[in-house]
Amino acid sequence: QETYGEDPYLTSRLAVSFIRHLQGNGRPVLKALACAKHFAVHSGPEAKRHEFNATASPRDLAETYLPAFKAAVEEAGVETVMGAYNRTNGEPCCGSPTLLQKILREQWGFQGHVVTDCWRSRIFMSTIMSLKMRWNQSR
Repeated sequence: QETYGEDPYLTSRLAVSFIRHLQGNGRPVLKALACAKHFAVHSGPEAKRHEFNATASPRDLAETYLPAFKAAVEEAGVETVMGAYNRTNGEPCCGSPTLLQKILREQWGFQGHVVTDCWRSRIFMSTIMSLKMRWNQSR
């Protein structure tokens, strides 16, 4: 797992402190925009990070993989979250309705920016375009 350490509580405390100070510690104007990454469960084999599917139970997500992100959003007010390359429970992290909409936006109330890592959005779009072309050709 890509964190400050293996303890979710300690990682959360370090993340909150880092983000608060980087962004200006509650000032009306942000000094810089912090980005919490790689959301979430970015712990697969590095060589296959673009195709790896991390399987995590709801309990494992809540107790191990999500606490630092939750604290970054709810306590520190992180401005940006970057999705991971991999998939989590079958959904691409950069486009996961579960991670991005249900958990990040609805449960935690995140209102900042979500960005993809590197070329992930290009991969999504090329896949969608490829599927559309195949569908149009079959008609």
